[in-house]
Amino acid sequence: MLKRLLLISIVLLSGCSILTPLQKSRFITISNLIESAKYTEAKESIDALIEDEESAKWPRTWYMRGLLSQTAYHDGKSKNNNDWMNLYPDQIFFALESYEKALSLDKGGKIEKDIAPKYVLLANEYQALGDLHFKNRRYKDALKAFEAALKVISSPILAVELDLNLVQNAAIAAYEDRNWDRAIHHLRRLHNKNFGVNATHLLYEANLEKGDTLAAKQVIVEGMTRHNDHEDLVLLLTDLLFNEGDIDGALKNLDRVIARNPTNATFRYTKGLVYQRNEQYQEAINTYTQALSHSPDDPMIFLNLAICHYNTGVNIEEGTRTITNNSRVQEEKAKSKAAFDSATFWLDKIYNMGTTDRTVLSKAYELYKALRINDKADNLEDQLK
Repeated sequence: MLKRLLLISIVLLSGCSILTPLQKSRFITISNLIESAKYTEAKESIDALIEDEESAKWPRTWYMRGLLSQTAYHDGKSKNNNDWMNLYPDQIFFALESYEKALSLDKGGKIEKDIAPKYVLLANEYQALGDLHFKNRRYKDALKAFEAALKVISSPILAVELDLNLVQNAAIAAYEDRNWDRAIHHLRRLHNKNFGVNATHLLYEANLEKGDTLAAKQVIVEGMTRHNDHEDLVLLLTDLLFNEGDIDGALKNLDRVIARNPTNATFRYTKGLVYQRNEQYQEAINTYTQALSHSPDDPMIFLNLAICHYNTGVNIEEGTRTITNNSRVQEEKAKSKAAFDSATFWLDKIYNMGTTDRTVLSKAYELYKALRINDKADNLEDQLK
């Protein structure tokens, strides 16, 4: 009786995880067919095993289908044989599906050691496929391939760290495909790992594209903290707040970063732009003047100082139209002339410094024309031709 019980136990175990001689023989035959590049014959044998109710429960059956799919695809690609690459629909992805099925049936984990090295090769295959699709602007297909690679390397049977460069590839493919949910998913992973300012910037843009302004704002606030008040992120938040009509919020944010970065001219210049765009010209002039102490030869600061003084003069002149007292009119005209003279002072700095910035020169030309300083306007016009 003891022997009989032991025999029953062995039979039960073999049915679950140990291959019988017949099973081994069939798999050896399939393996030989694959090694001999007899892929069609191997497929017929594997398909027959899958159609059989009993052999469809064997992990090795699905492993063999994965091995066939992967090997035939790789071989077909290297030898330009489309038949080998298309034994199954989406064959390279079919390989992963087959391996996953094998792992799900393999309760004892005995097949993991066979699949692990195949996964490494499979991840490389997906990466190469994703690169090819991306190069050809097939972003949806690129995303599929990159995400498959990520799925493979994230498998518990591979003890490897997450490849953030691969996450970046998936993120950019999703972004280009305008698949905002997937782009946000991958970009968020990069953002949380402090992968770089560009990832935070794209995550901000993806949230805006999806219509989630609150999430976009939160991303930039987090990014400024993580990336030490990076200029790009500070400017993005300033622009967002300004466009929302939150002028005070934009100015307060700039005041905070200026306090932490007192020698940064860009932040002061940006604060001046906020005032200027809000038509607070004297506040803008004061702020631009502060920026000059840290960047004394910046033609853009000269230009915006000239614009602010010019607009101040225009506003003063327009205000005189409602004044009936002649002496008051003369006082206001004197103020407007002083503003125009100040505009000319800053324009002349641009004129004399010899900048080649066409944006600056073009705007300086317009201001000289508006101020009726035609000789310098004509000279700049010649430079712009």
